Amino acid sequence: MINNLYIDDQPARSQFGVWITRDGYSGLLAFPALKEPEANDWPEEDGVEVDLSDLKLERKEITLSLLADTNTAATDLVAYLSDPGYHRFRIPSLGREWRLRLAEHPENHVYPLQTAFSLKLVEDVPLRPGSENSQGFGKNRGDFEENLGSFGGNPGTFSGNSIGLPKSRYLLDDVPFSDYGVVIDISRSALLKAPAAKLNMNRTVSTEDGQLYDADHLVFQKKEVTFNCHFKAVSIEAFWQCYDAFFAALIQPGERQLYVEEIGKAYPCYYKNSSSFEVPTLAGPVIVKFNLTLVFTRFRLEGGTTI
Repeated sequence: MINNLYIDDQPARSQFGVWITRDGYSGLLAFPALKEPEANDWPEEDGVEVDLSDLKLERKEITLSLLADTNTAATDLVAYLSDPGYHRFRIPSLGREWRLRLAEHPENHVYPLQTAFSLKLVEDVPLRPGSENSQGFGKNRGDFEENLGSFGGNPGTFSGNSIGLPKSRYLLDDVPFSDYGVVIDISRSALLKAPAAKLNMNRTVSTEDGQLYDADHLVFQKKEVTFNCHFKAVSIEAFWQCYDAFFAALIQPGERQLYVEEIGKAYPCYYKNSSSFEVPTLAGPVIVKFNLTLVFTRFRLEGGTTI
């Protein structure tokens, strides 16, 4: 009997007859989305002017996929979680704990000997990396560098020396993504697509074809790009080091600068959300796939841009 989930320090398999399916915990790994910041969209300028002085995170909704070894076990667990208040969920293989409440029981498939079901849970107040109550490390890159020493490395050599991660061609505020153990797998097509143009003054005359349009001025809207990425780390402890440092860097006040080596140019942006987390392996090395969405506040392609 394997207890791969603990609820309020109780082993879910032995206490409730319930366990998490393979990769059924991936939603726990998603970093919360950013609440939409206030912005001014000036019609005569590229992009938007965004107030990023005090970034706030959304609550996080998580769906766990589970199996129960009897037809009543799922019901018993839902009844237990229906008590008022929060419950502590711990995944030993992930080495981390979450404080969650039950929101929904969206799926329930009853079979002769088992029940497959899912639970939607909510983390109302997500913990920021480096906060006083955070289980992670590092309020800033300096803390990240210090803590990586406990895993036998530093941001410049940790991933490369341990698991052969090459230096990234993408830099976040002059720091290569590889220093955070992050590899960008797919991005070029979306990154090199021009934003939509802003609509200029125009007028339609009922007695004439088409419209009158101010074509003497062309500026572009903001644009969103979703990067397909993965973390690569030598251990689950090292993964959380990288995870905390990376997302802590993304949600610092102010615009971030994403530098693309081949283009030789940095673009201003800010974090929007992360999604689609998958865990192919937790051993030798740890691989965690995910999507990262950034909003580019100003983006204009220039002649000769190639990748």
